Amino acid sequence: MKLGIITDIHNNITALRKILDEFEKQGCTGIICAGDIIGIGPYPEETIRKISRLSNLLACVKGNHEEYLTNGMELYTNMDNHEKRYHIWEHSKLSEFSKEYINHMPKEKYLSIGKKIIYVTHYANEDNKRRGVVRNPSVKDLNNLFKEIDADIIIYGHDHAPINLEGNKLYINPGSLGCPGKEMDIARAGILTINEEVTYKQLNIKYEVELVINKINEYNYPAKEEIKKFFFGIDK
Repeated sequence: MKLGIITDIHNNITALRKILDEFEKQGCTGIICAGDIIGIGPYPEETIRKISRLSNLLACVKGNHEEYLTNGMELYTNMDNHEKRYHIWEHSKLSEFSKEYINHMPKEKYLSIGKKIIYVTHYANEDNKRRGVVRNPSVKDLNNLFKEIDADIIIYGHDHAPINLEGNKLYINPGSLGCPGKEMDIARAGILTINEEVTYKQLNIKYEVELVINKINEYNYPAKEEIKKFFFGIDK
C-alpha cells in the first residue's frame, strides 16, 4: 500500500494541489496529514475545504495552528501581538464548516496497515502538552521524544525539516509542504510504502510559489513581511 504523507500545509493551497497531483501519479491509495493545515499562508478556507474533500484521507491530526483556533487566541498571552492579529485575521476567513472540521480533528491517531502500527501526531506530547522542538534530532533524541508510543512507525511534523530515521521505531517527518523557506519553490511530502517491506521516498516538488507571494501581498494581512521572510525566504 502506498501512502502519501504530508504535514505543515499552512494555508498553501497552491503547493497542496501540486503534491496531491503527484500522489495520484504515483498511485497512492491513502493520505496521512500530521497537522498545521492552517496558519501563515493566504488560503485558509480553500485549504481546509480541499483537505476535507479527500476521500482517501486516513488520518488528519491537529497541529498547534489548529489549536490556536480551538483553544481561542486569548489563551496565548505570550504571543507577539502582530502574530496574534494575523491569526485573528485568518480565523475570520474560515467558514463555520471549516471551523467545525478543525474542532473535530484529533490530536493523535493510530492506524493499523498491513502488519504495522502507525502513530500520527503533530509533535511529541508530554502531560497533554507539546514538548519543545528538538532541532536536527538524532535517533536517540527521537527514541526519547516518542518513548511512550507503542507503534512501528511515527509520523510527525511541526519543525518543517524532513526526517527519515530508524531507531526503536521508523520516524518520518516529510517537512513542511507549504513553507519552503529559503528553497522558495519546493513543496515537500513523502510516500510510505507498506508491503512485505517498508520503504519511504522523500518528495521535493517545484510549484508556482509566486502565486502565493502575490496573494500575500494582495491581502496585505498582519505580519506579512515576517511571514515572507521566515517562511518563504524573502527578505526585502
